[in-house]
Amino acid sequence: MAKDVLFVVDNLVMGGVTKVLENLLNNLNYKKYNVDLLVLHYYEDMKVELPHNVKVINGNKYFSYVDESIKKIVKNKDFKKFFKKLKLVFNLKSGRVKKLITKSRKEILNKNYDVEIAFSDGFSHIFVANGETPNKIAWMHTDISVRNDSKRYYKLVKESLHKMNLCVGVSDKVVDSYREYYNLERLQAIHNIINDEKIRSQADCSIDNIFKNDRISLISVGRVDAQKNYRRLVNIHKKLIDDGYKIQTFIIGDGIEKQELEELVKENKNVDSFKFLGRKDNPFPYVKNADLFVLSSIYEGLPTVLYESIIAGTPCITTDVAGANEILDNKYGVVVENNDEALYIGIKQLLDNKELLNKYKENLKYYKFDKQDIIKKVEKILDN
Repeated sequence: MAKDVLFVVDNLVMGGVTKVLENLLNNLNYKKYNVDLLVLHYYEDMKVELPHNVKVINGNKYFSYVDESIKKIVKNKDFKKFFKKLKLVFNLKSGRVKKLITKSRKEILNKNYDVEIAFSDGFSHIFVANGETPNKIAWMHTDISVRNDSKRYYKLVKESLHKMNLCVGVSDKVVDSYREYYNLERLQAIHNIINDEKIRSQADCSIDNIFKNDRISLISVGRVDAQKNYRRLVNIHKKLIDDGYKIQTFIIGDGIEKQELEELVKENKNVDSFKFLGRKDNPFPYVKNADLFVLSSIYEGLPTVLYESIIAGTPCITTDVAGANEILDNKYGVVVENNDEALYIGIKQLLDNKELLNKYKENLKYYKFDKQDIIKKVEKILDN
C-alpha cells in the first residue's frame, strides 16, 4: 500500500531550493508514494516542472507575510501590510503561532499523512513540527553558521527541530551548523538530486556565439543579489583586465542588484568584456562553452550550480562555501578562501596555468553523478 507523503515549502520562487525540490519529486517512485505539495504562500517566479502525480495545495493568506521584508514594507509605505507583518512577528516571538498553525492545518489539509517533510529552512519547519503526522522530517539547505534568518525565533525553531524524527542537511557543513546551533542529535547529510541527463542534453543545444576565441571565458549562474556577491566578481574582472589578461565574463541570472552592478561595470569601463545575460531557461550551453565557472558567493548550503557546471564539462573555482569541497573533491576545480583577494589570486593562477585548467577539464570527462544512491537514501527515510 502506497504511503501518503506531504512536502511543505514556503514558496516556489526561482532559486536553488525550488530546483532541488523539482528534481527530487521527479525521481520518486509513485507506485510507493502518494505525494502532495503544500506551498505555504503560493506564488511562482519560475517554470516548475512537477510530476502530474503531485497534487499542489495552496496555503492561506496568513502565511503570505512570512517572507515579506519589514524594510521593504516601510519603504513602500504599506501600513496595512506593516501591521499584518508585526502581528505575525509577535505571534512567532510569543509562540502563539503554534495554535494558529494547528487551526490552519485543519482548514488547508483534508487528509492525514504517513510522512511530512518540511523542505525549506525556517517557517516550514515550524509548520510541520506542529502537526500530528507521525513521521516528521526537516530538510535543511543553509549553512546557518554564516547566515541564519530564523535566529530571532531561536526558541521556537529549536523546539520545532527537536520534534522532528530526523533532520536532513544537504551537505556535511549544513548538518554540522544545525547540530551545533540547535543542539540536535538525529541528523543525516544527503546531497541534492541533479537531473544530469537533462543537463547534458540541454548543454548540447545551439546558442548565439558570444564567446571570443582570443579571450578566456568566465561564467557564473545565479540570482543577482547580495548572497551571490557578484560585486566581488565585477571588481576582480576589472583587476584582471588591468593586469593585462584577455578575459570575458558572463553572468546568467537576474535580481535586485543587477542594475546597480551594470552601472559599476560602466564605471570600470568593462562594458565590452563583462556582460549580464539575464535569466535563461537553459543556461547550460553557455556554461559548456565557457572556460571556467566562477562561484563568488558569501554562503551556500550546497551549491547545485557546481554540479551543473561539472556535468556540462566546465571546471570551477569557488569560494569556500558549504558543500564546495565535497563536490569538487580536488578533481574538478579549486576552492579558495571566502574573500575577494583569495578569489582574485585563484582565478589569476588558473589563467596562468593552462595545464592545470586542462587537467580539471580532462577529469570532467570521467565524472558520473550517482543519482540512484541519493534516491535510495531518500526512500529509506520515507519507508522508515
